[in-house]
Amino acid sequence: MNTALRAVVAVGCAAAVVASTVLGGSYLGLAAPFSGDAFDSVQQGPATGAERVASPYGTATVRYDDYGVPHVDAENEEALYYAVGYVQARDRLFQMDLQRRLVGGTLSAAFGERAVESDRFYRQMDFQTAAAASWAELRRTEAGPHLEAYTAGVNRYVDAGAHPPEFALLGYEPTRWHPTDTLLVGKLISWRLSGNFADLRRATVRSRLGPEATAELYPDALAHDVPVVRGESDADPFDAEAVAVNARDGAADGDSAGDFAALYEALEPFETEQGIGSNNWVLSGAATATGRPMLANDPHLSLTVPSVWYEMHTSVGGGVADDSTNARGVTFPGVPFVIIGRTTDVAWGVTNVGGDFTDAYTYETRDGQYLYDGEYRDYDTKTETISVAGAPDVTVEVRKTVHGPVVEREGREVAIAWPGFSATNESLGVYRLNRAETMADVRDALRIWDVPAQNFVAATRDGRTLYYPAGRYPLRVTDGDVVRGDRIFDGSAGEGEWPGYTPYGTSSWSGFVPFESIPHVDDPAVLASANQRTIDDPPFYVGTSATYAEPYRGARIYDRLDAVADAGATADDMQTLQRDAASRAGASFARIARTADGLSPEARELVAELDRWDGEMRADSRGALVARLFRAEFVNATFGDEFGAVGLDDSYHPTPYVTETLPADARWFDDVRTAETETRADAAATAMERVAERIDQDGDETYGDVNRLDLAHPFDRAFLNWPERPMDGSAYTVSNYRAGDSPVGSSWRMVVAFGETADEDVSLGVIPGGQSGVFWSPHYHDQLDEWATGAYKPMSLDAPTGPPDIVFGTEEAST
Repeated sequence: MNTALRAVVAVGCAAAVVASTVLGGSYLGLAAPFSGDAFDSVQQGPATGAERVASPYGTATVRYDDYGVPHVDAENEEALYYAVGYVQARDRLFQMDLQRRLVGGTLSAAFGERAVESDRFYRQMDFQTAAAASWAELRRTEAGPHLEAYTAGVNRYVDAGAHPPEFALLGYEPTRWHPTDTLLVGKLISWRLSGNFADLRRATVRSRLGPEATAELYPDALAHDVPVVRGESDADPFDAEAVAVNARDGAADGDSAGDFAALYEALEPFETEQGIGSNNWVLSGAATATGRPMLANDPHLSLTVPSVWYEMHTSVGGGVADDSTNARGVTFPGVPFVIIGRTTDVAWGVTNVGGDFTDAYTYETRDGQYLYDGEYRDYDTKTETISVAGAPDVTVEVRKTVHGPVVEREGREVAIAWPGFSATNESLGVYRLNRAETMADVRDALRIWDVPAQNFVAATRDGRTLYYPAGRYPLRVTDGDVVRGDRIFDGSAGEGEWPGYTPYGTSSWSGFVPFESIPHVDDPAVLASANQRTIDDPPFYVGTSATYAEPYRGARIYDRLDAVADAGATADDMQTLQRDAASRAGASFARIARTADGLSPEARELVAELDRWDGEMRADSRGALVARLFRAEFVNATFGDEFGAVGLDDSYHPTPYVTETLPADARWFDDVRTAETETRADAAATAMERVAERIDQDGDETYGDVNRLDLAHPFDRAFLNWPERPMDGSAYTVSNYRAGDSPVGSSWRMVVAFGETADEDVSLGVIPGGQSGVFWSPHYHDQLDEWATGAYKPMSLDAPTGPPDIVFGTEEAST
């Protein structure tokens, strides 16, 4: 994998929706040879005293709490979102500009040649046109004027000229914001949570290892019993085959042969990142000590400087006016509405659905045309120019077919279908959640949710709970039959049609799963999602093991929730569970390690370390270090020989769960490079000897030596980077953290436990870092220690007392 390019496109999201949409430090450090002295020449420091800002929409006030969270209150919603736009730009303008440059394909204009491949990809996918299609729909809804007011607020700050120093150091000024920029942010996050090229990966493995090996190592379903929905869902039945009458005839479904390694490896940095997930759960009053619902959420996204999330509290009329907004939680900078959070009487959280939302199509071509529906057609083509700082411009041809944009590398090309290329309504859905007062309001908001599909859990003060994996689930039709999507379709032969889908236009969604037929649960007593499969025997459109998560986190969460629910769960229990670092994956691989024999003294001592280990992925644990290294080495020892022989690196290896559940006599444990026939015990011995060598060479003593929080500002300078520290947790524990070139972890932790009245609520949250993206701010990383140690801060709906920090008034009253 190209780690520098991966760093360029790391986003979060989540969830969480969600990935970060700022660039990773390892790349941008190359673009910023700046010392601390360089910043001294740029105007520094936040404004002091009350700030007065003119607003054409009416009055609003902003009061910052002790953590720099803005509490924005206004006389009407347009005035509210104007103020929200202003304060977001005030705190995060550089981040907002970077994320729109990333998805708009204009990074190279600021950062030079190393961003060209990123720009090429995003131009070819043409998210800009998709965002424009969404804006054409959204502007006609009740949310449209609010996004326009937000945009005006951002531009009020942009026009004032008090920009963060990064702009001066890079030698450019931010352009004015547009409503489509907000929707571009949404498209980027949606893609990074639901867009992938797994079909190219699977086709490559199949072409090199054969269909039997592919089916064994990439099964449709994992053999476990911890789906999100543990009983029956409340979904309405529907006839999936009925959609087929709206699709044109095509060839019978097969499995297109082909090797797409070069194309996949070029595109892999731009797909949903491994480890991007989340936890959430909801308990009804029947399972809590208070008799009222509780909800918790922590989306696992790329961790960046500044944080991927921006926390805010928005209200109209102090939050007590009828039919008004009173919402608190987090959003992505550039988005005006709270994405994960609560209102006075409703709370909601999300995790990513492991569904199959992208398809790839090949075509028969001739003279620059592609064959479809019996005739050769011209591609929808336009030529765009990428401006490159310090280098000549680069020309990119953007081509589309009836299925979507065409991406090509090294002579292979496919068209990509993805629901987010159409006009979508997730911004309207989030806006309606921000006004929700009842569970009926929540369902109305989720009904129009398009992308990314998310596992929503919700709770209300009056005792209702809900689980709904809302989103657009495509049904693929070939020759009148609904077929699986885990293959590459022959677009010329009419395979894999999506009835009702119009890329870059308005879709009818007639060939997608109806909202009421999506598996969901009304009023669950205890329900948790950790990106595992939705139901025990899911319809194939819900996803396969290639798209949903392994069961480790989900199983652990349900174990702990069932235990505390019996006695009546408390808000403290919710916090304790979010900090839980017990590793079911580690325990499983430790059992395999104990089967190794014929070990050196050094390796035997490491097995003994596993015997003493308590199963917790704690920073000060040596057993956790051994468990983590052994898991990786055992997977490599199992598959490295067979995969390496056909030119596939470890990025193609099956998941740890598939590896640990292989039969003890599976052929994969034999090293095909030797004359002997090796067993699982032999593979375990090989892996443990490699662990001993690594520990000796690297000098690592405990897990915290390899699992470190090391987050860099895009300029990667010590005075801008956040403090480094060892971390608990792993990709397979509830307390989630995974070190690497693009670290992933709990990007926001939230617990809401309703009381009889708002005064009795327990409402808590914390982000990794701080509210401000301006390095001199006291809120640059003032939550980092609390987040790293599992502490929380209040998430109150009460604004701070005292005079406001910013006052917005009419044009006549303010300057």
